[in-house]
Amino acid sequence: PKHQFCLDFSSTMTGHPTRSLSIRGLLLPLIVASASAATTLVDSSGSLTKSLLPSPTGGDGIVALLSSPGTPGNLFSSSTTVTVENNIISAPGASLEESSGILGRGVASAAAGSIAGAVVLTGVTLADVEVGLDGTRHGRTLAELFASVLRMEKKEGVKTLMIAVQSDSADDVSLDTEDIEEVVEEIFDSVAAAVGVDDELSDYFSIQSTFVSTSEDVAKVMSEAQSAAKSSSLPKSVPTAFSDMYKRVTSASDDADPTPVAEAILACNDAYSRASRTSRAKIASWKHRISRNLLVPKFGARSSALLTRTLDLFDRDTMAAAGFPFAGGE
Repeated sequence: PKHQFCLDFSSTMTGHPTRSLSIRGLLLPLIVASASAATTLVDSSGSLTKSLLPSPTGGDGIVALLSSPGTPGNLFSSSTTVTVENNIISAPGASLEESSGILGRGVASAAAGSIAGAVVLTGVTLADVEVGLDGTRHGRTLAELFASVLRMEKKEGVKTLMIAVQSDSADDVSLDTEDIEEVVEEIFDSVAAAVGVDDELSDYFSIQSTFVSTSEDVAKVMSEAQSAAKSSSLPKSVPTAFSDMYKRVTSASDDADPTPVAEAILACNDAYSRASRTSRAKIASWKHRISRNLLVPKFGARSSALLTRTLDLFDRDTMAAAGFPFAGGE
């Protein structure tokens, strides 16, 4: 908000008339104490910016908020860049599409989670839990995170890893936290075997799972994560901690994907190939007609039908990996 100020003042001098000065139309911003704006650490192309990580004050710790851009209606913030605000590093999670770029591997989430005192994994759906996190995009995100901390070759205390499962408040279901923890352990063990170490998940993370269906639930999860982060030690060099870790993760070999995640990636690639083949023949016939200066009868309706059918086929083949309900249905 802006306020208009009018300054009127008078000065009287012996033998001189009173002088009046009015300054109108001066617009001054109302300065309100507020939190600093978000700082971008990595842009959407996966390139580091020149920004440094702000050092927490007042005994606060760093929280890594790992989002899932593929989850519709995610209650938590979701971004295609890496930002930090109020000691919370928001980073996009992994995707199962190989063409999604470097951030699609989950490297930013891995770097953020490696230096944070607490980690919050968001965008998990009930369908993800039902099919098993190890075969979803979240499994790939966790695999990259586990590979990163294992490659550090040193244990810096046990961190809290909170898994926020998004649900409708009307859903009458219970959350099997033990089953989720077992699946997460399996992911960790698979990555540990690939990296060549014999560590346990409990040496690095304490797993907590909870339902979120409202903004109040989100606030509670973040409050608990911030409290947990306070008990963890900060990186030795906070300003460059993220950029150093990000460079280390991006240069590491891509050997973190456990078997179910690798299978899900292959399934998505196969679905893409099948969908492409389905439409390629029809498009080729249309191009042939056009090359002979012939019209394509009912092109609008036919092209729309082809697009719809192709997308439906692709969705059907990738529903389980994407975390949508009714996976494997019609």
